[in-house]
Amino acid sequence: MFFAKYLKQLGHNPIVLTVDPKYASYNLVDNSLTDQVKDIKTHKTYSFEILKLYSLFKSGNRTKAIPQSYIPNQSFFDKIASFIRLNFFIPDSRIGWNYFAFRKAKKLIENNNIHCLITTGPPHSTHLIGKKITEKFKLKWVVDLRDPWAEIFYLKEKFRFKYAKKLNLKFESDVFNSADSIITTVGDRYQKIIKEKLSNSKKIHKIYNGYDKSVYDKIKEIKPTSFNIVFTGILSKNHNYQVFYKVLSHLKDEFNDLNMIFTFAGKIDKEIKKLYSEKIDFIDRGYVIHETAIEIIKSSHLLINFNYLHTEKTDMVSGKLIEYLASGSPIINFSNSAEESNSLLKNSTKSFNADSNDIIKVVNFIKKEYEGWSDGNYEKDIPKNIESFSRKKLTNDLVELIKNLVV
Repeated sequence: MFFAKYLKQLGHNPIVLTVDPKYASYNLVDNSLTDQVKDIKTHKTYSFEILKLYSLFKSGNRTKAIPQSYIPNQSFFDKIASFIRLNFFIPDSRIGWNYFAFRKAKKLIENNNIHCLITTGPPHSTHLIGKKITEKFKLKWVVDLRDPWAEIFYLKEKFRFKYAKKLNLKFESDVFNSADSIITTVGDRYQKIIKEKLSNSKKIHKIYNGYDKSVYDKIKEIKPTSFNIVFTGILSKNHNYQVFYKVLSHLKDEFNDLNMIFTFAGKIDKEIKKLYSEKIDFIDRGYVIHETAIEIIKSSHLLINFNYLHTEKTDMVSGKLIEYLASGSPIINFSNSAEESNSLLKNSTKSFNADSNDIIKVVNFIKKEYEGWSDGNYEKDIPKNIESFSRKKLTNDLVELIKNLVV
């Protein structure tokens, strides 16, 4: 969406093909974002979404129980559904869109002067449409990987038949080797993994998830009268949440009168919410629109983030982490061996990664920041190069990449 927004602002004419919201399988939708792309040609199609059937059987509602990124293994029904999804819907459960998307894409290409195709995933099944289109029309093709494909965290430690693993790897290899360019949001370790699968490793580029400066700058910063620790996003038992719980336990045991709150916005596991609530005044804002999420981020005195478990080799870096950086608040990123995140956080002198060996370090850091705030000495630390992470600048990088392909 943000690439499309800024491609338009930079004088280009992107055409977007996506799923009609009436048929899409997402349980959380931020309709406020549609205003940002209202001037962009957008075409929406039907899709057969298996996750809607899963939600209907599980909850009696076609959207209420749609999982955020993968089907959890919380019940026997979930385990059966997860088994079916992982072994029979490859590479992902949204492959039911491909037939309808390809039919529409053919018409759009035949009726418009299109030179370059960009497919974005996940869902990585979208890239299979791109391969089919470029084989037919000989367009230049950019594969945009917002998250890893075969190495994505939720495939690890899950039972899959050998044929399912091989088919997923074949789809990935076919896409990677057919594409003219591949974009990842991280470099180093994940790009090394991709290079081993390619005949031409020079086609790989890094373009971070960024922050939307035009939106960010217009939102007022209002700090509460309590020291405000903030997290926004999704927090599940597949995240590194336990380290922060131990940190809160230490703070609770040492201090009973801290004027400190933990503000959460997004979707949080009920058991984790209960755990945290025992140790700190917990404010759950629930799911909010993007601008409200930024407002909450800017209200922070300290920001925390949780990487998914089993992402040590791929080290996903979200746009949210860059939105955190733009606030100037210190950031603690709870992760295991997150080299890419660590490299990004070096842009802030007060931000760092923490794992299970860093509990005392984190406790002491929070105490120091809290004491500085209590004494009226709290200072923000906005990186001097933060505008290099703006989505407009990053879209400029994409434009240059495309120009080099189509010349």
